Amino acid sequence: MPLINITLPQNALSAEQEEQLAQFASNALLTLEGMQQNPKAQMLSWVYFHKHPQNDYFIGGKRVAKPHYRFDVSIFANTMTERHKSQLTKQLTQEVLRLEGTDDNLMNAARVWVMFHEVADGNWGGAGQIYHLKDLMNMMQPKH
Repeated sequence: MPLINITLPQNALSAEQEEQLAQFASNALLTLEGMQQNPKAQMLSWVYFHKHPQNDYFIGGKRVAKPHYRFDVSIFANTMTERHKSQLTKQLTQEVLRLEGTDDNLMNAARVWVMFHEVADGNWGGAGQIYHLKDLMNMMQPKH
């Protein structure tokens, strides 16, 4: 049940590239959770884009020339290992650089940040109810 918010400058990516990035981000996260092939999990994987004018981006008090990206990944607490978080961070960074057509080097990679927000069990609500991880995992099981 991941929620991925992607903040980026307007026009940094085309609509087609944004769609590719949303699909990639969802698939990458669901794969690490072991749920990529689960249609129920796919339906609960949300991606939102938050776009701002390039002139709204400052680093060290100065406007930046190149696009910068921030992924805010909300997941249930303790559902991803540090290794999985590291893998996802690397995958998302590489995908952004691929979509941009820029070199995968430290200076370009530093323009992509990934923040993980772990939601404590009982603090994720939707559809008028509070979700607990064990109940959600039971819901994700295929019906026989």
